[in-house]
Amino acid sequence: MTAQRSQSPRLRCYVRRGAVCPRIELARERMLISRLYLGLLRTITDDYGTEFAAQSDSLTYRTIGIYVFLRTVTCSPVRASQIAHALKLPRATVLRRLQELVKDRYVERVGNAYRVTDKVNIPDLRNKLQRRIDMVTETAKRLSQLHSSPPIAP
Repeated sequence: MTAQRSQSPRLRCYVRRGAVCPRIELARERMLISRLYLGLLRTITDDYGTEFAAQSDSLTYRTIGIYVFLRTVTCSPVRASQIAHALKLPRATVLRRLQELVKDRYVERVGNAYRVTDKVNIPDLRNKLQRRIDMVTETAKRLSQLHSSPPIAP
C-alpha cells in the first residue's frame, strides 16, 4: 500500500487507500456520512436534471425544495417564514429561492404557503428511490462494521 502526501500543507497527513486523517475525530464515520450525503445530492441532480442543480446557490435551492417536499408529503404546505426558521436561513434568501422553484415549476404557491407540484413525479421513480435506499443501507452497514471491529492503529 503506497502512501502519498496530501496536496494541502495544512492537513499534514498521509493518504493511503482506506486510510483517513488521524487528527479528525470520528473521521471514518464522518467520511461515510459525507459520501452518503454527496451521493444522495448527486442522485437528485441525476434524477431532476441539470436545471435543478444549475442555480447560483444550488445547495440552498435544493435544501429548500427538499423541505417543501417534506412538508407537502405530510399534507402541510409551508410558509417562507417557517422554512427560514426551520433551515436557519434569511427569509429574503428563502423567498428568492422559492420564486426560482416556482418559476421552474417544482413548487407552487397556495395562498401564503408553498407545496411541490406534480413535476416531482419523475419517470422510473421506484428504481431511482431504490438506488438511494441502497446507498443508505450500504452506509449504515459500513458504519456498523466500524463499531463492531477493533480500531485500526494509525
